[in-house]
Amino acid sequence: MTSQTRRLDAAQDLLAASKAVLLDWDGCLALGERLLPDAVHFLKVWGDRAAVVSNNSTHLPQDFARVMAREGVDFDPARIFLAGAEAVSVTQGIKTADTVMVIGNEVMKNHARSLGLNLNDDTADVIVLMRDTGFSYDRLERIVNRLKAGARLIVANPDKTHPGADGRIVPETGALLAAIMACVEGHNVSADIIGKPSPHLFARACTILGVAPSQAVMLGDNPLTDVAGADAFGANSLLINSTDGFRFAELLGQ
Repeated sequence: MTSQTRRLDAAQDLLAASKAVLLDWDGCLALGERLLPDAVHFLKVWGDRAAVVSNNSTHLPQDFARVMAREGVDFDPARIFLAGAEAVSVTQGIKTADTVMVIGNEVMKNHARSLGLNLNDDTADVIVLMRDTGFSYDRLERIVNRLKAGARLIVANPDKTHPGADGRIVPETGALLAAIMACVEGHNVSADIIGKPSPHLFARACTILGVAPSQAVMLGDNPLTDVAGADAFGANSLLINSTDGFRFAELLGQ
């Protein structure tokens, strides 16, 4: 028996012993807004015992549910936890958030408004940072000066990039965060990270699935967020769709 065969056997045993699976989106279940073929079958097998935990900050849970529905997978949006949407929800619970600056797309800004948040870049007490393809020098200047004035920084995720179609590199929230922190060095500014590897998404998923962390296994393609985050939270983890990882079909014994 080869070492690779032993690794696969151990991974299959771990999956079989788990009561729930937590699944990453980009690079794991999907590329962009299209499910990967192996992921479709895996979701049909494990879907009722699964939750999506993604650092995505440009979509809402119902958007991902619609993508899955197009492939014939019925998945409850209540079991989809996205860093951007969760960052907005966390901000909603901050009592001092009289006005908020949302750095993100119109979908996320409208979502924030729908939850009753008052958006005002000039007087923001809280800044919510997400992936923003329209990020500009002017916006950077506004952000760092609000932070200098004492605004709180909520960050959807620390990822600098995520995988795109045809092997493209897609800049992420963490790249914007790096620019911001470079400008406020020495001004006692810290960031509250909502997405992986922080425990927030893992905890939300395990709670709704009704399992303890040790009863769940995280399947993702990023060792720094998916694996390290799950391990720190007390859940198991397996790499998927990466150089050292497995394929969904392999885990299902196909």
